[in-house]
Amino acid sequence: MPTPDTFWTYLSTISVYLVVLVVPGGLIGVAAGLRGWALAGLTPLLTYTAIGLAGPWLGLIGLPFNPATAAACTALLAAAAYGLRRLGQARGWNSKDPDQPPTEWTGRAHLAVGACVALATVLSIIVVLNASGGASAVFQRWDTVFHANGIRYIAETGDGSLFGMSTINYYEPGGAQFYPNAYHLVGALVYSISGASIPATLNGITVPIAGIFALSLVALVRQFGGRAVLAGSSAIVAGAATTGAYESVSSGLLPFALGIVLTPLGAVALQRFLTRPGLDTGSVLALAAIGLLAAHSSALFGAILFCVPQLLQRWFQREGKPLKDILRVLPFGVLAALLAAPHLLGALGFTSGSYPYTPWASKIPVTSAVAQLLTFRQVLEHPQVWLSLLLVFGIFMVRTLGTLRWVGLAAIGLSGLFVLVACYGANPWVIAFSRPWWNDRYRLMALAAIPLCLLAGHGLAEMQRLLARAVSKWSWVQENPRTSARLGLATAVLTVVALGGVTNGFYTTANATAVAYAYYNGPRSENREVPVTRDEVAAMMELKKYAVPGEKVLNDRLDGTAWLYAITGIRPVAGSYDPGVPPKDAAYLANHFREYDRNPEVRAAVERLNVRHVLLGHGSIKPEMIRAPGIRDLDGLPFLRREYANPDAVIYTLLR
Repeated sequence: MPTPDTFWTYLSTISVYLVVLVVPGGLIGVAAGLRGWALAGLTPLLTYTAIGLAGPWLGLIGLPFNPATAAACTALLAAAAYGLRRLGQARGWNSKDPDQPPTEWTGRAHLAVGACVALATVLSIIVVLNASGGASAVFQRWDTVFHANGIRYIAETGDGSLFGMSTINYYEPGGAQFYPNAYHLVGALVYSISGASIPATLNGITVPIAGIFALSLVALVRQFGGRAVLAGSSAIVAGAATTGAYESVSSGLLPFALGIVLTPLGAVALQRFLTRPGLDTGSVLALAAIGLLAAHSSALFGAILFCVPQLLQRWFQREGKPLKDILRVLPFGVLAALLAAPHLLGALGFTSGSYPYTPWASKIPVTSAVAQLLTFRQVLEHPQVWLSLLLVFGIFMVRTLGTLRWVGLAAIGLSGLFVLVACYGANPWVIAFSRPWWNDRYRLMALAAIPLCLLAGHGLAEMQRLLARAVSKWSWVQENPRTSARLGLATAVLTVVALGGVTNGFYTTANATAVAYAYYNGPRSENREVPVTRDEVAAMMELKKYAVPGEKVLNDRLDGTAWLYAITGIRPVAGSYDPGVPPKDAAYLANHFREYDRNPEVRAAVERLNVRHVLLGHGSIKPEMIRAPGIRDLDGLPFLRREYANPDAVIYTLLR
């Protein structure tokens, strides 16, 4: 359901996000010596590095996180990158080889690839806007309320630590939970600068997700010397494939989706370092690793798995020696670990903490899992047939990938991991190995989609090559030099236009259907109750008339009122749908609040939490989960006065 925002506010939010995404990372990239597509591709990742480091370190030294301090941290990191580059140049520690990919692209090729990235971004915008049903629609899936509350918490308190934002829900002493928060820190900057609502901020950050994925794949292809047609084709596939960027958004896994689209950049940074060892390329590699870790812990694990075949091909072709390469990378790994120490210590503490790990234990047939991989879909009913054909052709032509042949091995490895988790997810060793991805086949499908999208892009590029070769043999083409010179561009445009036609606009309708599941706004949601309804949002806004500073509003953990803080800034007793390790007072009130007038323990919990009002919504995030007994049937109780009601929500005042 939408919250109050104008279209122009939403448009400005997207614009602010793009500025925040480009400026910090761009400054650091230029200072570190990045240029061209490597700079363009790595810029978003370096932004998340800078902001993801700023929040936790500012929190440790007692300074607030805000646009000014974030800018100062960015400047400091850019100065450090510049200093390391100049030091390496002065001491001769940087490679003197030119920082240029092995294959030249013409100016026309660069423009064409840029147009493909722009097209993928436009496709992403169309998909998300059509899926949401409104510029400020509220995400309805499980995890999104945690991210929404976290963004507002950071913006309002200035607490950028790795534990602070979880205190909206886990607020008892010692109960705060670790979560990598680069996504939320960037979101807090966008929210503070734009003045939009939290739902509009979340949507604004989500809109260009497939465009970032396309840019990452282009940077990867360029760094490894691939053809411009391959780079452009991969960008278009990134904007069309459901299991690339869109399906993770569909599941509400917003920081995870960010981590997925940034994952290919790990291979870009590693390749730059291995071909040109030095302080400049090594510092970029360290910063890239930190950015992946700060965006989502699993993104770094995924990037490592993605890069292993890259190293194996390098060593098999004797372009480098394993021990020498590892020893070269090791110092920068130590540097990354030192800079990201708060993240590493937080992650280690989380894995050994009290938060329950509940694996999905999926057991679908192997044939079904393989079919899902080949057809780029899990949540959609219909396969993406044309992308499947491109994928098969790309696999058949894998030998022509040249220095990118390792992508085929990455596809086998990551697809195999998906099949293991999807089909044998209940096995203890599979559960243990897949823990960074919460044993979740949807997450591992997204990881496998990275090399699969590259292979499908390769299939499209090879079709263009064959078409250009066939047309070049026509006599009238051979007789016209101008036509022959433009043949590559003409056949590339024709191939892309044909793909757009047969896929009904690059599968935008199908992808919007998938993403709409995150908003309960599609055909799969017709018979489901929406957790956050329009009337519930109206009640939250009405509550601002009654709530007093410092109070917590008693609410139901399972209905849409968990969004109360994100939408209004008023703190609820239950700030997340998650029932894993709730605060003791919150759990006790959920079960016993009706006993307020006769149970001193209830009154003591109310006093500790400073509860003055009760807000109850309609329905449940999971239909099979019902409201706790302590907050049912509150009408008529002598210690409550009904202040406001609409069809989906009610507000009570506690009469003390």
